[in-house]
Amino acid sequence: MNLKDAFQTQNAFNRLSDYAAEYLDDEGVLMTVKEKHFRSKAVAGQPDEELDVTNYDAKRFPTDGVIKFLFRLIEEREKLSHAIHAAKAQMSFDLDTAVDANRRRHALASTLNALVRQQSSHTIRKNEGRGYVFNKEGNQTEYRYDIERIQTIDYDRNKVRKQLKELYAQADKISTEIDLALLGTEVDYELPFDIHGDPDSIIEEFISHPAAK
Repeated sequence: MNLKDAFQTQNAFNRLSDYAAEYLDDEGVLMTVKEKHFRSKAVAGQPDEELDVTNYDAKRFPTDGVIKFLFRLIEEREKLSHAIHAAKAQMSFDLDTAVDANRRRHALASTLNALVRQQSSHTIRKNEGRGYVFNKEGNQTEYRYDIERIQTIDYDRNKVRKQLKELYAQADKISTEIDLALLGTEVDYELPFDIHGDPDSIIEEFISHPAAK
């Protein structure tokens, strides 16, 4: 498989691990449940009854089998991680550094885009100003006045636009190199079992397979 497939496989392992762990947290599929109804204690002559109220409608797997599945996922993900590390070491550039740098370029692009969209403005705020004076009688009185607010951009938006264009060009170039590397770099790893499709079917197949026991 190539690096892109390997990363997708890692994600699939993670999803399956989460799913199986959640299964082991669900009491509804881990336990059989019986209820004893002591009717005779409430009403003389009424028969007591024992009922099986286990949720048999839910998908149920042998608990030991699910635990084995989780252990196997850890083992396979570790093997895959080592294979990915070895594949990266053979590349002509540091993939992790390139991906991180490009992520930061896109974050910076968002910031620069916001700067480009900024506008100078001129507004009049009617009667928002407030002052006080003394009248002829010596009493302090309030008066209101208009406020002119002028906001002026103090940077060169054309320069920012140019920087943004250069940033996008660089990010696109690196993205292309990353994509080519993901598709063209082989990872020495083979899936031991199918991890695609419905998680219940994958777990069921794993548990029923002789190699998993």
